[in-house]
Amino acid sequence: MLREHYTTVPIWLDQIIPYEGREYVGLHEVPLAAGPFLLPSFHSIEICAELPPEKEFRHGIRYRQVNGLLVPVTKIFAARVRGDSMINKAVYHGDIAFFLHSEFEHVDHGKILVIEKLGDEEGFGAWSLKRLIIEKPKSFRRNEFDEEIDWEEPEVLVLRSHNPQVNPWRLDGRGRYRVRGIFLGSRRSREIRLVDAETILRHAAGE
Repeated sequence: MLREHYTTVPIWLDQIIPYEGREYVGLHEVPLAAGPFLLPSFHSIEICAELPPEKEFRHGIRYRQVNGLLVPVTKIFAARVRGDSMINKAVYHGDIAFFLHSEFEHVDHGKILVIEKLGDEEGFGAWSLKRLIIEKPKSFRRNEFDEEIDWEEPEVLVLRSHNPQVNPWRLDGRGRYRVRGIFLGSRRSREIRLVDAETILRHAAGE
C-alpha cells in the first residue's frame, strides 16, 4: 500500500543548486495539503526556493547523521503548505516546507512525511503533510506454546495531524501511496527568496 520513492529525477527537481552565492531547491507546484488529500495535480516546477541558513533549523538541513557521522545532504525539495492541520508544529497555511528526498533507507514510525496519493495518470498526484503512525493489528492466533503468530491483518498506517480539531485517518488500503520525503522544517513565504527555475537551470548549465 505504501512504498518509498526512489525515482531518478532531473537535477532541478530535488538537488541543491548554487546560484549567485546562495543555494536553491525546486519548489513543487503540487499543493502540500496540511489536511486531507486534495485533488491530484500535475508535478511541475516553475520557481526555485532559497534554502534558509543551517542555524534556522533545529536539527540542521544540509547534514544528516549516518552511523555517527555527519553526511552532506544533496537532495532536498520544497512545497507550499495549504491548510492548518500542522499548526501545533508551527507549520502554517502558505508556508514553504523543505523535505529530505530519496536519501533514506526506510521510514520509521512517528516521522513527519510527505505522503503522495498517486493519481490515475502518470505525473499526477496529491500530497499531504502528516505524521505517520504504524499500528499493529489486534487480531492474531497463538500456537501451542502460546506465542502470537500469523497476523490476520496487515499493519495499519494512520496519518496524524498536529491540530486537535483535525482527526487522524487511516490510509485507504485500496489506494496507491508513496513516500515523497521526510520533513525538515518550514518558513514563512515572505522569508524565502524565490527565483525563476529556468534562470537557475541556465546558470547550472553554464549558459
